Amino acid sequence: MQQAWQMTPAPQAAAEPPRVPTPGDFAERLLAWWERSGRKDMPWQRHRTPYRVWVSEVMLQQTQAATVARYFDRFMARFPDVSALAQANLDEVLHLWSGLGYYRRARHLHRGAQRVIGEHKGVLPDSLQGLMALPGIGRSTAAAIVAQAHGRRAVILDGNVKRVLARHHRVAGSASATATLRELWRLADEHTPAQRVAEYTQAIMDLGATICRPATPKCGSCPLRASCAGHAAGDAAAFPQARPKAPQRRIERKRFFVLADAAGACYVERRPATGVWARLWSPPERNAKESVQRFLSRHGISMKDVQTVLFGKAFRHRFSHYDLDVQPVYVRLRRRPAEVREGASGQWIEPGNHRLGLSTVAAKLLRTATTLGSSTMSRTVLCRKYGEELPGLAAPPLPGAAGEDIFDNVSAKAWQEWQHLQTMLINERHLSMVERSARQYLGEQMAKFLANEDYDKPSGYTPPEPSAANDQQGTE
Repeated sequence: MQQAWQMTPAPQAAAEPPRVPTPGDFAERLLAWWERSGRKDMPWQRHRTPYRVWVSEVMLQQTQAATVARYFDRFMARFPDVSALAQANLDEVLHLWSGLGYYRRARHLHRGAQRVIGEHKGVLPDSLQGLMALPGIGRSTAAAIVAQAHGRRAVILDGNVKRVLARHHRVAGSASATATLRELWRLADEHTPAQRVAEYTQAIMDLGATICRPATPKCGSCPLRASCAGHAAGDAAAFPQARPKAPQRRIERKRFFVLADAAGACYVERRPATGVWARLWSPPERNAKESVQRFLSRHGISMKDVQTVLFGKAFRHRFSHYDLDVQPVYVRLRRRPAEVREGASGQWIEPGNHRLGLSTVAAKLLRTATTLGSSTMSRTVLCRKYGEELPGLAAPPLPGAAGEDIFDNVSAKAWQEWQHLQTMLINERHLSMVERSARQYLGEQMAKFLANEDYDKPSGYTPPEPSAANDQQGTE
């Protein structure tokens, strides 16, 4: 009888733990990867000087390299050295920074340049202590300048480096927690080599930006995966661990009044020296309940000088610590007032042709304002075509053949836009002139329109001429 043989399964090998690298091995593998795949063509890597490294490192704080690359060369062309930056007007510095965000960085750069000229004879300090004494330069930024500009060993720990080290060593805790930061600084110091430190600091930042990405790390392409504890455990993306959940975000609601004169110039105010968008320029920002009549009255602008008022679509702008709901109110004036009262320090500018620093929100509002001229013309023509003639829109701006051609060939899109706009009839001035029931109805429809809800599309309502009694029935 033939014996039946039973196969005994071979014992499974235990999962191999990640190989713990020596500090030198960590740096060597990282540098070898950077030589093959690192970023070497960024604008600030050309013609490297301490000043250019300083500006680039400040720009790169909380901003991606691809975004900074669009700003750096333009900034350098205008401010090629620390003296040019120190002597510049802050408005021009903020203007060239517009769109990069975190504008305090630009103010710190400007003030720091003046300190370098006044206290250091125009030479940027080359020590950690000297650099950290300048505005806006912390420990990691100072180390990056020392390493990148002077090739001396200095330990950096920016957001990219924190992520690489937290995953590689599975460091528990939020990256902002004191104990976690202490451990990350220790590891950063342990892995930073004595030689080729400029290349090493660039390499570890590049690894975090391109491979060890926040949400979707590309572990298969990582030169450190063999020794990465996070990769071995299969939970690299979970590090650094999230900070405790913050309470519900605060929401602020504001109205921005965009005043435009007949030539298209817009009125802007300088914002206060502290707070959000400090010392930038912006259309007047007021309380969300500020009415058009009250705003214009308080600022010395007569309703007789107002051609049109248009409520733009509200939008939300997100800050790091709260959300801002922006309600634009576009006011087109027939003539510019001699002065605008209550303006902190205002001036009229031509959008797209100025040298002032604007926030992203302000720039967006002014871009929209530049289209109001054509929008007003279309509304005038469409108003006549629709059979309505509202106050201020009675006469087409282009008489004769040109006006008739627009009248006959208005686009379907513009026609649809007018049908939406006329529902609002057209602004608070008109609402204050009609009887109470009509005002209530139109107010409800306006609220629906602004909330993107379905609303009636009536044939229109021509308000009566204002009387003394009507003038006393405002919406206030």
